[in-house]
Amino acid sequence: MKAWKILAITISLSGCIYAGEYDILPVGDVLAGFSGHHIDYLNTKEERLLDSERLHETNFKSNKLLTAYKGYSVANTKDYIKNYYVQDAIIAPSDAVMTSGVSPAEIKSGEKYEVIGRTFIDGEQFYIITPELSNDIFLTDENYTLQPYLGRIRNNKLIILDNKYIVKPEGYQFEPITKSRVLQSDMVSGFDIKYEGVQNNIMRFTIMHYDAGGSTGAFKTYSFENIPGLVEIAGVKIKVFDADDSRIEYMIIVD
Repeated sequence: MKAWKILAITISLSGCIYAGEYDILPVGDVLAGFSGHHIDYLNTKEERLLDSERLHETNFKSNKLLTAYKGYSVANTKDYIKNYYVQDAIIAPSDAVMTSGVSPAEIKSGEKYEVIGRTFIDGEQFYIITPELSNDIFLTDENYTLQPYLGRIRNNKLIILDNKYIVKPEGYQFEPITKSRVLQSDMVSGFDIKYEGVQNNIMRFTIMHYDAGGSTGAFKTYSFENIPGLVEIAGVKIKVFDADDSRIEYMIIVD
């Protein structure tokens, strides 16, 4: 009789020890080092360059009568590069819940989620989605439709939990949101032609060709006889109508 009691107590204690281990270390943790799905991590926290545009600016109107005073610009051009950056995320457009035999996973309207990477399961690609305040790993298809599974990340592998969930509402989709920013670079090239007056019946101009950044460049002086007519400086055609030491009346000729 005592032997049967001892055997019963031993079996009971064994059950308690196993149950304790299961609660502390779920099956997913045990398998994390041996199985799981590869994660192709995406860097969505940083901006990415979407597009670049070259900008060309001038301070003059072509084929129109203009006036410039001594020491002021007759014509200048500046070239810039404008870069367009974006940062991607997704947002919950409404409440949703994933239910199974265990605690439900809730999704709150307006909450932002990060797309940390993607994985392939049975040859099909899924995005790996993480909320800000939870350890749950959600899965969506390429259209951000929520899938009926939850996961955990262990040893840089995605472990899919055994439970299959019911998504309510059915076909629930996250909405992509994009933060955009436009950054205009320093000047990458350009020049500035200035009128320097008249001395001894000679019109004088100076031109500065700017290097990238616009802070330095090559300086050059041009001189022409002070008579009405067409002069050309660095490919810019300037038709002079009248000039003295204080000002010049002219037109930029563009064919």
